Amino acid sequence: MRKFILILIIALAFFACDDKEPDPPQPHESTITAFGKTATVTGDASISTADFNTAKGKLETAMVALYNSVSGIPSILKTFTDMLDRPGFEIIIETGNATPDADANKSMTIGVDYLLNTDATSDSTEPGSSIAQDIFNKVRRDNAFAD
Repeated sequence: MRKFILILIIALAFFACDDKEPDPPQPHESTITAFGKTATVTGDASISTADFNTAKGKLETAMVALYNSVSGIPSILKTFTDMLDRPGFEIIIETGNATPDADANKSMTIGVDYLLNTDATSDSTEPGSSIAQDIFNKVRRDNAFAD
């Protein structure tokens, strides 16, 4: 019986020592809805879940405000719906303080610190006054998502 208990203890110790490395953090993924479309939002894995959720919420608020402000102007509305309808389009929240931009795949990239520290909407039309205004400027003025 002692031999059995000793073997059992050794076996348990052997199997309890699992040197497997933990899985790497996975990127955040969610969606927002604006302009009657649903867009995928992906966040860098190093961003905390709380910061990602706050940033994504402000982004959605900004996009809904943009829709409300341009819904009566068909040409501007089409610019935004074309962007959101682009195959594979996503909004990527990266680390850092970058303002809205277009990456090589014509997806929108935005820094998490920028989203956390900038108002979603503002009455001002100056660049840097709000997330909504900066997205409008990138999409409409800079024409960053045109084919």
